[in-house]
This record gives sequence, C-alpha cells and structure tokens, in this order.
Amino acid sequence: MIIMSEKLENSLKHWLESISSIALLPELEKVKSELLGKSGIVTTALREVSKLPIEKRKIFGEKLNNAKSSIEEAIANQISKIKRSMVEDKMNSEAVDITLPSINESFGSVHLLTRAMRQIRDHYHARGFLVLDGPEIETDFFNFDALNIPKHHPARQSHDTFYIDGFDEVLLRTHTSCVQVRTMLKTGIPVRMISIGKTYRNDKLDSTHSPMFHQVEGLVIDRNSLTVGHLKNELKRFISAFFETDDVAIRLRPSYFPFTEPGMEIDCRCNKNGGKLTITKDGADWLELAGAGMVHPDVFKHCGIDGEVYGFAFGFGLERLVTLRAGVADIRNIYDTDIRWLRYFRSCA
Repeated sequence: MIIMSEKLENSLKHWLESISSIALLPELEKVKSELLGKSGIVTTALREVSKLPIEKRKIFGEKLNNAKSSIEEAIANQISKIKRSMVEDKMNSEAVDITLPSINESFGSVHLLTRAMRQIRDHYHARGFLVLDGPEIETDFFNFDALNIPKHHPARQSHDTFYIDGFDEVLLRTHTSCVQVRTMLKTGIPVRMISIGKTYRNDKLDSTHSPMFHQVEGLVIDRNSLTVGHLKNELKRFISAFFETDDVAIRLRPSYFPFTEPGMEIDCRCNKNGGKLTITKDGADWLELAGAGMVHPDVFKHCGIDGEVYGFAFGFGLERLVTLRAGVADIRNIYDTDIRWLRYFRSCA
C-alpha cells in the first residue's frame, strides 16, 4: 500500500524541486500525469488513505493534500513561465505583432451561482426532467392558496413577504413552488420537474439570510404509487451529484409544511474540519440541507387533479448549497463585487 511514508515524502519533494527546471510543456504535462493523473502517484496514495486506520487517516490525508496543492501550484507557475518565455522568444526573433494580447491579461469567469445552476440543470435534463421557471411577481393564489397555506399563516404577513404597492394580492414570490402549481394546472400528470429561480422574503441581509435568494425545487407526481422511499432515493441522487460523491447518508426528520403530508427536514452526514465540509456517510456531524415531503392531497385539488394520485416535492436554497460546497462562511460574499472574492470564486471551479 502506498502511504505518506518517508520514502514517498522524499520522492514528492524531489518532484516538486525538479518541476521548476522543466523547460518544455510536453515534459511538464507528462510529469503532471505521472503525479496527478488517474493512476498518478499522488492520486493513488490519496485513494489508499481510506484503507488506513482512522487515527492515521487524517495525518496522512493532510500531508498528501498539502503535497498535491504544492505540486499543482508549482506546475501552474511553470506552465505560465514557459508560455511567457515562448512569447518572449518569438517576439525577439520576429517582428512585433501589435495584435498579440497582453500576457498578464485577466479574464473573467462564470459566477459560482451560475455554475451551480447550470450543473443542476444539466443533471436533471439528462434524466428527462422538465427544468422550468415562472414569473417572479405572483398572486396570492399561486403563492399561497394553491399550496394550502391558510389566510392566517405568518408567511402571508407583510413582515415576511414583499407585497406590490396598490395590489393587495400581488407579491414577489416567496418560493418557486408557484412554478409547480402552474405546471400541474397546465400539463396535468405525470410530472417530473425541477424549478430554479429567484425568490424574495422580507429578511434583513446578514451572514445567513438575504431578501433575495435562489431556490431549487423538485416535484414528481404519478398515478402509480410513489413513496417516501422514492423521495429519499431522489434526494440522495441530487446531493450525490451536487457534491460529487457517492458517499451519502441522509436522515428524515418530521416537520410541518402546509403543502406536504407528511413533511420532513432532510439532513446528511458530514465532517466539518475548520472551514472545510466533507459529505460522507461515516461523518460525525449531521447537516440540514432541505425541506421535503409527500404532496398534500389539498394541493392536488387546488390544481384540478382528481383521483388516486401520488407525489413528492423537495426544496433547497441554492446559496446555502453553494456556500457549503465552496467553504464560504458569509452569504453576503457571494453578492460582493470585491474583485478578490470574484477571483476566489473563480478558483472554486
């Protein structure tokens, strides 16, 4: 078994020192493949860390990750150095090409939230789901009544919801469940859909709340029997795809939502080491991720669906998912225009 032995540590140190002396890109790519490729030395060692006793796993894993980061940084720096040298050699040997872009030109990147939305859309498109959005200005019926939210519910008060001046029953939607209602009214059943979009609630902006945020909500309805087991399986598939791991364990805790019966909160096992989160079925901690449940029969009635029908729904806050995956502690940083944060998000790709 390859572990972070003294021999391996010295070998990686030697590789790290030799990278700066490589002058050709093909040679550098070969070294990168030998160290970081699918069958590379570091990759293989990291894969085998999980086989170690738990008390050694953290020590060796941390050493290997530090070595991997150092090698990646050294290779990136050397690639930049070689390319700069190639351009300089070309300019010295040829006439100056005034159309040549600046070597130090900084390019933009797709924002962290946009990347996550595209990833989720691709995941569900590939599985045959509809990926939809609807109007952000909604009526009471689509936002509350059709979802079995009673008139006296606190969510309908102005201290929780933004109403449009001069229109008592027109508001900025508080969830993307409105899209599910519109879809059921338009298409009937069966339904397999996901909705991603902006939502609005009368919250003060702080480290964990924003008056505008994005939701990801799923809905599956059929006349064939759908159970909590199907819901649990769908949630595991989503969490596994988003956090890019098959090592997922979740639990369902009873909770109340007017539009589900039964309703539940979704937690998954994880490890929290400093600012880093790792989703793993052997994790020591539980992390709350979503709300879900079986669709309430009254919701079907409001949407004109009769007869024996089954369905489940679930909802995630996109900003929460993104901050957990990227290790961002304050949601306000996602909306910040500080160039340092934008560069940091680019490095989280």
